Amino acid sequence: MGDMFNALASAGLLILAIVLFVALTIACEIGFRAGRWHGQTIGKKAEEENASTGTVAAGMLGLLAFILGLTINFAQTRFEARRELVAVEANTIGTAWLRARMIGGPDGDALAGEIHDYAKTRLAFTEARTPKPLPGLIKATGDEQDRIWALTTRIARTAPSPISATLVNAVNDMIDASLSQRFAFDGRVPGDMVAMLCVGSLLAIGAMGFQLGLTGVRQQTLTSLLLLMWTGGIVMTVDLERPRLGSVRVEATPLRWTIQGFESAPANPSRP
Repeated sequence: MGDMFNALASAGLLILAIVLFVALTIACEIGFRAGRWHGQTIGKKAEEENASTGTVAAGMLGLLAFILGLTINFAQTRFEARRELVAVEANTIGTAWLRARMIGGPDGDALAGEIHDYAKTRLAFTEARTPKPLPGLIKATGDEQDRIWALTTRIARTAPSPISATLVNAVNDMIDASLSQRFAFDGRVPGDMVAMLCVGSLLAIGAMGFQLGLTGVRQQTLTSLLLLMWTGGIVMTVDLERPRLGSVRVEATPLRWTIQGFESAPANPSRP
């Protein structure tokens, strides 16, 4: 179930919404027909059984609403973590660039230039709308980190000083921030929770349809609205937890501001 759900989500949120709505409608219709047949079978006892069935169906829907709320909260927490880590990474990149400028000289200027290019790569990673360019961006990140660390190591060994020590710490924090950001972007709501939500939705909506079938009244408009709202809640959860899918995306503004600061900064004065 989890793999099927992931495949539908990867195909697009609109396709996922249509499939979910149709599946829930079918489950409701099957439940309604089963309830109507059962009501005709038991005859006069249908009204008595309708009350107890309604209580059970309401309990299932209530439990399902709790699971949906829990899943949305889980996805929102991950979304907020990604937003925060973008700002953290932008700050660490800016700090490393400033430290490189403090070093000055050919090595310091070269390191500042490498960090500038690195910031553009991290911006492209954050703004990627599909997983397709990610392998190349991850490789570019690793290659640039190797070059930056090699330059930092040479500066620290050639001219050890308190300034070069702070540079080493800043570059180390910058590299660590990229790993934290990658992990946050790859994080997903647990598959078991998604499977429970999908299966529970089908069962609860089917039970609701069964209860309506006992009464023989479809309530088509209200039922369709409920299924539409339920589908919207699940789709919103998927949109929140998948940073490269849908309309809810992590803003890369802090990285843009950092790059703009690099480009608008005055030339580094030559050391006497």
